Formats: sequence, C-alpha cells, structure tokens
Amino acid sequence: MTADRFLLIKSWGCGFWSDVDHVMGQLLAAELTNRIPVVYWGTNSLYSESFKGNAFELYFEPVSNYTIEELAKPGFTYYPPIWNSKNLTVEDLDKIAWTYRNLGDMMASDANVVVSDTHYFIRPIIHYIPKNHWAYGMTAHRIYRCLFDKYIRLKPDIQEEIQQFYDEFMKDSKPLLGVHIRGGDKVKEVENLSHLNRQYHKTIQSFIDRYGIKKVLLLTDCEEILNDFKKRYGEMVIYTDCKRGQINDTQNAPHLTSYFDKRRKGIEIIKDTYLASMCDFFIGNGYSNVSYTVKRLKDWQDNNIVLFYRSLKHELKLAQKRIKADRRRRKLERIRHRAEYPELYGGVNTYADE
Repeated sequence: MTADRFLLIKSWGCGFWSDVDHVMGQLLAAELTNRIPVVYWGTNSLYSESFKGNAFELYFEPVSNYTIEELAKPGFTYYPPIWNSKNLTVEDLDKIAWTYRNLGDMMASDANVVVSDTHYFIRPIIHYIPKNHWAYGMTAHRIYRCLFDKYIRLKPDIQEEIQQFYDEFMKDSKPLLGVHIRGGDKVKEVENLSHLNRQYHKTIQSFIDRYGIKKVLLLTDCEEILNDFKKRYGEMVIYTDCKRGQINDTQNAPHLTSYFDKRRKGIEIIKDTYLASMCDFFIGNGYSNVSYTVKRLKDWQDNNIVLFYRSLKHELKLAQKRIKADRRRRKLERIRHRAEYPELYGGVNTYADE
C-alpha cells in the first residue's frame, strides 16, 4: 500500500456492533483496493464522549499508523466529491440518499481518499475478491472471523475489566452457557420478537441437561428478562452490571440513552460480548449484531452455538449457493462468448471479407 491511497471509514451511526460490522466490510475493501484504512467515529457515533476526537479509539487500538489529520492534505483528491481537506470530520446529513455511495464506484475510484460512511456487509464485497487474496473462496462468516483476529484490539483497560469478571465469576464454573436475548427497541426490527424469545428456554434446558451447564451468562437489555431468568434458573445466572431498560420500551433502549460516563456505554456492550465468546456454549438472536459478533470472535463447534433464526449451517448453504451461482454465470458467459465470437474457437471468422 502506498501512502497516498486511503480509505477513511466513518461511523455508520447505529448500534455499536453494527458500526463495527461496517468497519469490517471496509477493512476488507481497503485491502482489495490497495488503500490504507483509517477509522474515525465522529459526532454521529452513539458512543462518542464529545464533539471532538475519535470514538473508535476509545475502545480499540488504531487499525493503521495514520490519523484523519494526515488525510487532509492540500492537493489530495476525494471521493465522494462532497468531501475535501477541510470537512473530513463533519457528517454528511444527506448520506441517506446514497449519492455517490455505489459500491462499485467507490471500489474503482482513483481518488487519494475514499470516504465510507454507509454500511456495506461483507457479502456484496465478496464479488470483488481476486483469486490471489487470502479471503478468496471463504464464506462471509469466515472472512469476518479473520478480520476480527487481524485488526481488532481492545484497549488494555477494557481487556483487563473483561478478564477480571471472567476470573471472578466464570473461570471456575465450567461448562458455561452464554445467552443473549433482546427486547427494548428490537421489537421494531424483528416482527413478533416475543415469539422468538419464547424459544430460548427449551433450548437452554436442553443444553443444561445434555452438557451439565454450571452457569448461565445472561446478556440482555431488559430488566424484566433478567428478573425472569433469575426466577427460572436461580443462582446459575450471572450477569454484568450494566444499564437495562423495559422489555417493550422502544424509545429508551440503553444504547439510545445518555450515560454520565459516555465511554461506559460502549464498554458495557463490549464486555458482555467478549465474555459470551469465552463461554463453552452460546444461544443468541440471529437478528442481532451482538449475537453475530459473539459468533465471529472465535471458532465455535456447530453444536455449541444456536442463533435464532440463523445458523452456521445456513451460512455455509448460502456460500454454496453463491459458488454454484458463480459457476452457472461463468458457464453461461463462456457459451455466450463462444456464440458471439466463433472465430476465437476455430469457427467462421465473421470479420473476414466475403
């Protein structure tokens, strides 16, 4: 990578792991376009402490040795064209129109600095992976796994806090089952969330019976869910000290509210997520970035993790479908090319004079 080609990854402005998901996709895009990645979560991040500074680096180590200030050089070109050397730290309030945010145009841009502030998952970026890249042929899930291991490093104090909780409440209580169950504003995203949540207890009990679970680490944003788990499972339940709301309160979900210690909001999410990944088994919500991040933080055995409604098997099936579709596309392209240019395959030269 040369020092005049950068990809500035700004905050998507949604939930914590949704923003990290956006970062993951753009880190892959940076590799594929030979750009140096710089992550900057500015004023639209729900996890910033102030109107100045980079909220990403409140929680993680930088992904490169460059800062946003070094991208504001006279003479540099920028894409999308709304950006210039003086406005990189502000937010484009019109980005919801997706003007100049076409993935192909961003990947093909020759600008010194490409600015990404809209979310693309790994899956559409897969189509740009060449055969000589380490991610070629991998599933989206496997690519996420590798990107997390390659780029994500927690701040030391956060890592220490996670380890302290693990040593005090989890280390000597194996086997451990992590459970992530959502309420709050998630009812707006997942139709009939209460029906999904009712599936948990049967599966939890099957894990307890089959594997002799000693402790259940509960991740939830709702007080009612926590109280219900304590009634059902008693002293088996362990949980971190974090802000929780009411089960159907769509306006006051913890991640949408203000914290006296604003950094604490992000730490609480990180702490729960990483602790869940340190469990032996996990049950989560297949529509939640928290649960998917738990899945991506380590290599789980298939039988040790359940996500409602999605699973690792489903991810593999999707990958197989993509491979089959790509093979069909390539086959049809060869047939079309042979029909249009028979002279290249020993047929009649259509360009020859009669």
